[in-house]
Amino acid sequence: MSEPAGADRPLIAFVDSSAIVAMVNRNDPTHDQAIAAYHELIDGGYHLFTTDYVVVETTQLLELAFGPDIARQWLRAQRLPVYHADEQDVKRAIAQMTSTSPGIRLSMVDAISTVVMERLGVSDAFAVDPEFMADGA
Repeated sequence: MSEPAGADRPLIAFVDSSAIVAMVNRNDPTHDQAIAAYHELIDGGYHLFTTDYVVVETTQLLELAFGPDIARQWLRAQRLPVYHADEQDVKRAIAQMTSTSPGIRLSMVDAISTVVMERLGVSDAFAVDPEFMADGA
């Protein structure tokens, strides 16, 4: 009996800054859901990763919300593998942003994230940001 196509591929999920901030911020309305989702992903055998752009965005969001000490603490503790977006990723993200309908809100970081996911063939994302999830990630 043959295995289905892709059965031997590892389970991989991209981690968005919205999920990271929700896990750090105990007052976030999605904190408990984010923690539970994280454990489900890990228990389900998922390999998680993020991008260098998400690391920068997360650090900035944590600095603004909680101050530089919390941001530095997260940077020291974070263990996610980090994919470094290259020039082609950035060019594709710019093309995606400039061709998006005016009513759709898409940040540059989200555009790069979706481009990276497409490049790597990753369809699963850990995010709590409705705009990111609506962008098809």
